[in-house]
Amino acid sequence: MGKYLAIGHHGPVDPELGLRIADEAVDWISARLADGTFDCLYSMAGGGRMIVANAAGEEELLALLRAAPDAQREWTFTELFDGIEVIRRYVESMRT
Repeated sequence: MGKYLAIGHHGPVDPELGLRIADEAVDWISARLADGTFDCLYSMAGGGRMIVANAAGEEELLALLRAAPDAQREWTFTELFDGIEVIRRYVESMRT
């Protein structure tokens, strides 16, 4: 299981559609936060969203996000690693 930073943006959303999907989207997002699939989720100005998520890979995460009852977005992913562990491994590799 990997940890990913997902950043997505969407264009204008029809207000009627936004109202129809809002309650379901809140429930869906809340469930992903509760079950640990998402560590955190933030919205950004202009229709952006940033998520730190746990998934087996980018394809799995993309499928999950596309299935969300939410405005469709274009997503980019960056795999994340424990920063302290990366520094420790670097230091150890330099000492051997």
